[in-house]
Amino acid sequence: MSVELFTLPVSPGYAVPVRWFHAHGSNGAAIVLMPALGIPARYYDPLATALQAAGTSVLVMEQRGHGDSSLRPSRSVDFGYREVLDEDIPALLAWLDQHQPGQPVVLMGHSLGGHYASMTAGRSPERIAGVILSACGTACFEAFEGKVRHQLRVLIMMIPLLTRAFGYYPGEKVGFGGREARRLMHDWLQLARHNRYAADGLDEDLEAGIRRFNKPLLLLRMADDDFAPKAAMDAIRARYSSAEVSERVLDATALGDRADHLRWVRTPQAVAREVRDWLTSHDWQ
Repeated sequence: MSVELFTLPVSPGYAVPVRWFHAHGSNGAAIVLMPALGIPARYYDPLATALQAAGTSVLVMEQRGHGDSSLRPSRSVDFGYREVLDEDIPALLAWLDQHQPGQPVVLMGHSLGGHYASMTAGRSPERIAGVILSACGTACFEAFEGKVRHQLRVLIMMIPLLTRAFGYYPGEKVGFGGREARRLMHDWLQLARHNRYAADGLDEDLEAGIRRFNKPLLLLRMADDDFAPKAAMDAIRARYSSAEVSERVLDATALGDRADHLRWVRTPQAVAREVRDWLTSHDWQ
């Protein structure tokens, strides 16, 4: 594994940590990879390494409040989708513009990272060549059944109470996500309640640009994923009414491990093959 770790200043007092897996000699698209809720960037090292070995460069963004991020949510430290969409992701894209000039960029997101990818593609379609959504479905309770549906409805009621009591969302105590900022979870609630993207501080329709995005989209669904089942992923796919959509379903046999929401990242060879095959099937120049 060859990885370079550095930070990119994005606002006074904060720099976003990134992990750069450079595939030397690569002339295809580079991937910007965004983690799931509560997951540190280093968790994706096996996936980024597999993609790098296959000839694809990968830039992994650390989420605010996790891993190597200098921020930890508290009553006095708060942020939401707006900071990620307006500051963190643009900083990664600007770095690629400077250091990999002319190289097409594909956004790849896992769960919450996929929602960031979708919103960014909708806001900056001229900069984004394609999107990969892996284990990324709506959080809206209506897309789920049984136990998970009930858990989501309870969570929707609990989040405002917990953030008011603690000053942040204590996901590690609840068993969903990590220690998360109040505004971030309130932004997430818009999807969980209403199946729509919204960000506090951004007075814009975050759905409209996604509907107009007319470039390649790859959906990767894990067959036994309770948190991104087919109905939930279909709700995200429906937003991409103009995109060139490909979809793959990976089961435990293909992955060599459980085909759930998180384990696929640790045994990423099948996902890396699907991504590489999809990348090579398009002319990104």
